[in-house]
Amino acid sequence: MSITDPSGRSRQPDRSDPLVIRLTRAAAALASRAVPGLSAGVLERLFTTPRRYALRPHEADRMASAQRGHLDLAEGLRIPLYRWGNGPTVLLIHGMSGRGSQMAGFAAPLVAAGFSVVAFDAPGHGAAPGKRFSLPEHAQVVLQVARHLGPLAGVVAHSVGAAAMTLALSEGAETGRLVYFAPPEDMEGHLFRVARLLGFSTRVAGRTKRRLETRLGVPMEALRGRDIARTMTRPLLVFHDRGDGMVPFSDGATLIRHWPSARLVATEGLGHARILRDPEALDRTVRFLAGRQSGQGSIGSEDVAA
Repeated sequence: MSITDPSGRSRQPDRSDPLVIRLTRAAAALASRAVPGLSAGVLERLFTTPRRYALRPHEADRMASAQRGHLDLAEGLRIPLYRWGNGPTVLLIHGMSGRGSQMAGFAAPLVAAGFSVVAFDAPGHGAAPGKRFSLPEHAQVVLQVARHLGPLAGVVAHSVGAAAMTLALSEGAETGRLVYFAPPEDMEGHLFRVARLLGFSTRVAGRTKRRLETRLGVPMEALRGRDIARTMTRPLLVFHDRGDGMVPFSDGATLIRHWPSARLVATEGLGHARILRDPEALDRTVRFLAGRQSGQGSIGSEDVAA
């Protein structure tokens, strides 16, 4: 939900934004001063409530060939699993307000390379039950899915799904190689960007942070990707667009600086979601997970070593 310029730096909303958005920000600013406690509750709910989007035609085509199953989580929810092919398993992990079908474009090329591919809908997303969700909760779901599938050959994760995978690794998830697309590294920073975008004050954002930490039982600082990355030994390839309007490019760059043997592919013009559908990004992902060279290409990218 943050707004960034092409360099990845956050910018303030301007007067070209629609009237309804400007009025919403004005109301949030007023409420921040008058009822900061109530405002913090509203911001917390907005920050942890995913949006569900309709299945797109190209996603429906890819999902038609999937074998469908389910997994009963420890929390009592049943989530759908989608599988393609046979062989070593690669897990696909969507981000906040995403769904398994959003990642299905990776299935066919990975199956052709000899992998079995599994995607899922996290609680509150796609066809899964639930309404509220957060990074620690996402990590626990990823951990349960990974253990259910057995040691993974690899993982492809997008956005908050990548942050959840990093957290799950610190809690014992087992996998081989990893490919991340637009991984957020600093969820506290993301919360404050969202608050600023919506018009809430820094004070309210701070109160929201404390509410989240109390409810989830973990300080946001403990969720920093850079701190977990220092302990990682698994090979990691990160794709991140310099103009990403959701997760600043600096987050991906920070993550790979602290992750031994990680590599960053910096792209131009692919944004936060379209990068998942880029043909060369798909090809480099398959080559990397198969243990071959990730390839050099023409997606307006540059490789940046950690």
